[in-house]
Amino acid sequence: MDKASKINYRIEEGNYKERGIVAFHRGYQLTVAVKNVKSLVLVLYHKKSFERVAQLELPLQYRKGNLYSYYLEGIDFTSTVYQIKVNGKIYIDTYAKSLAGREIWGEKRREEQVYCGFHKDVYDWQGDCKLKYQSWELIIYKLHVRGFTKHKTSKVKNKGTFLGIMEKIPYLKELGITAIEVMPAYEFEEVMERENYYKPSYAVEETRNMDVLNYWGYGKGNYFIPKASYAATDNPQKEWKDTIKELHKQGIEVIMEFSFGRHEDQNLIVDCVKYWVEEYHIDGVHLYGANLPVSQLAQHPMLSEIKIFQNYQDTDAVYAEDEILEMKNLMEYNDGFEGCARRLLKGDGGQISDFVYRNRKNEEQQGVINFIANHDGFTLYDSVSYEKKHNEDNGEAGKDGNNYNYTWNCGIEGATRKKMILDLRKKQMKNAFAMVLLSQGSPLILSGDEWCNTQKGNNNPYCQDNEISWVIWQENAFQKEIFSFVKHLIAFRKKHPILSGAVKLRVMDYLACGYPDVSYHGEKAWTPYFDDDSRYVGIMYCGNYACIDKKVCDNFFYIAYNLHWEKHVLALPNLPKDQKWFVVADTSKDAGNDWLEEGQEQRLEVQKGVEVSPRSIMILQGKSAKGMAGKKVKDKSKQR
Repeated sequence: MDKASKINYRIEEGNYKERGIVAFHRGYQLTVAVKNVKSLVLVLYHKKSFERVAQLELPLQYRKGNLYSYYLEGIDFTSTVYQIKVNGKIYIDTYAKSLAGREIWGEKRREEQVYCGFHKDVYDWQGDCKLKYQSWELIIYKLHVRGFTKHKTSKVKNKGTFLGIMEKIPYLKELGITAIEVMPAYEFEEVMERENYYKPSYAVEETRNMDVLNYWGYGKGNYFIPKASYAATDNPQKEWKDTIKELHKQGIEVIMEFSFGRHEDQNLIVDCVKYWVEEYHIDGVHLYGANLPVSQLAQHPMLSEIKIFQNYQDTDAVYAEDEILEMKNLMEYNDGFEGCARRLLKGDGGQISDFVYRNRKNEEQQGVINFIANHDGFTLYDSVSYEKKHNEDNGEAGKDGNNYNYTWNCGIEGATRKKMILDLRKKQMKNAFAMVLLSQGSPLILSGDEWCNTQKGNNNPYCQDNEISWVIWQENAFQKEIFSFVKHLIAFRKKHPILSGAVKLRVMDYLACGYPDVSYHGEKAWTPYFDDDSRYVGIMYCGNYACIDKKVCDNFFYIAYNLHWEKHVLALPNLPKDQKWFVVADTSKDAGNDWLEEGQEQRLEVQKGVEVSPRSIMILQGKSAKGMAGKKVKDKSKQR
């Protein structure tokens, strides 16, 4: 029997303007886009008991193209949830704003056990507004909502949730983060059949039809809904808004990742981004997928100040050649930097020229995001501890994941207690952070890298919901030293705009001040060595091209990169009169000496050249020699 006869309802044609459930003064509008429809049925259930309340046959004449729109009176969507059946098969409304049935992480649910809901609450944003950081102001921290605080060492109350992120805001502030990039945090089915998710020909037979955990969350999802199993409360919408609001109060932007299929409805993608920007106040999106409507998003008046991350950005399709932007809202995810920096870090030849290009890359009409570790590969600690992937736990015979990682284990594969190896790994990690944070693009740090997090050599832990993927917050001297070094680097970058990409460097003296904005040096000043066997370069920045607080010019800086296994003496250009070179940082030094506080910098005794230890990076700063209390650094090396 049709239970719709028990309720007094009325159906009229809708206006087709907005998909999903929309509330009106007296009723609701339901608009869905479906193809090849022979029958369309709306089934209503009680919100708490999930007992069926009504089943409504929807008239097919209320149609424009593949769009069906209905205005319904006499139905209260605030007390019910719903399913839509197309030709007798359940269709999960892609525009639903809430979902029931996926509240428990890792619990497999059939489609008939998942219910769509209408959600519209009145939320007090308390004057919250977007921070509108420029690209050069970004220090991006990429995290997985669950993995970031799930481990007991996170010391948060609400582990693995949106509120867990909120509890970690003081930590993010201390580190110096200005934006978090959040891996998929919308509703997705995390338990999937391996044959539907990933079925390689080499998979072990007994694993092909087993369920696989989509821990990362990439793939098709319900894009308009915060993930309920990431919430500590029964209201994920409010919890995520509370967290975003608090992040904004503390000066941290929120970038959300979305993964779309090749044939995803582009109108849905645009509507999705607009919805999260308007309803949740997010500051940007990172879009994965093919045929994405990036031009449409970038040119949308409502989204002109929203950051859009993607692996490739065709700015010619969006902006006129001479168009001057108030904000670079397009941001290129520069995975080319990762490969180059890793190869140089491990000591490969032929990388200096490419590194110099990527180190300076800073486009006029788009931002550039640099990283040396990301979710799909080795963590930074693993990149200096493993040369081979160790993915056996993924159930694919160890054949999944990238075979080419450009990593070096510093002499021993995996865990070790040998001090010499650990010291080298520590130095290599400092080098890696220096390469990222002293490049002109916006730096991105993978969560836990600053805390020496390891995945035990797994470079593709997409299905690992355990200590392999979770950030382990266990403290020791090694981790504290790396954290301190990274914190100093971030603060240093923020303080000096010539180092942060606030201006595009041209390798020219366009101010006629006697120095180009950036210049390159080798064992002879002004003569860099870019041949295939080179593994070192000195990069000098002239602070005259960037101002601090729009008044005072920045300093001169010289970054000496020596990723060779032998020491080298790099030539130092002469500074303006009354200025000398002082050592700010040296990755070859241990804690307490690797970074020198302001006023304690050490003056080089020999100003013509500096000896850089094997596999080390030094930061020098040009400062007035008068009144400096720092000790002189004895350097008896001579220019070669």
